[in-house]
Amino acid sequence: MFKLNSILFYLLLILTACCSSNKLSGSWEFIDVYDGEMHNTDTLKTKTNNSIYGTGILTFYQDKTFSSMGNRGTYQIENNLLKMKYNDDENVTPMKISDVSKNYLLLFSMAGSPKTWFYKKIKEK
Repeated sequence: MFKLNSILFYLLLILTACCSSNKLSGSWEFIDVYDGEMHNTDTLKTKTNNSIYGTGILTFYQDKTFSSMGNRGTYQIENNLLKMKYNDDENVTPMKISDVSKNYLLLFSMAGSPKTWFYKKIKEK
């Protein structure tokens, strides 16, 4: 019985990791940056991109690579922590996935001053 419970636990853990990775895949339009950590997109759904930080597209691919503003890199997801490494940078950028759904993405930057990055999914044609 203990082995069966352990197997089920690890199977659920793997499925959870796969599902969050699939939710992340695709292109996301940058909308804005907010101070502190936000967990809920309900109040942000009507926002459009008029940020003082400009515009941009962040794309996550199934092969664990990403592109952003002409830069490329690789990413990993571990326990709701997105670890992004740009090809031209030695450092890894850790971002907490505060919320990800089929339409919205909130990434919390833990480095420097804490900020939440808000993205909307770009619909595929």
